[in-house]
Amino acid sequence: MEAPRASARHCRADGCAGLVPAPLASQGVCLDHFVELVVRRADQVRKQCLQSQPVDEKTLDWLLSDARHTTQALSKAGTNGDSGDVGKILELLLCLANLQDYISHHSLHVNRAD
Repeated sequence: MEAPRASARHCRADGCAGLVPAPLASQGVCLDHFVELVVRRADQVRKQCLQSQPVDEKTLDWLLSDARHTTQALSKAGTNGDSGDVGKILELLLCLANLQDYISHHSLHVNRAD
């Protein structure tokens, strides 16, 4: 597979010198920080569901649409055989699939943006 093309810029996370792969250009973060962001937001949604708290509509939409499409673009861009990157992309896919499954089996209260 071909390596994900990095943009000319570095990750916007403080102290990170990682390059931003092309599919993450709109996010402005490297793959490591994107994984961290997705996992943190998915965990937040599950926690709110367990506590019967409303979930932020924007966060949920981002996870189920933007993050999912970005993850698919990352997987199509390839990793040049880097097993670490392959593992991170698989972690993203699993996290998002688990979230989708969790939501389909549990009631969800969403705070709608006005």
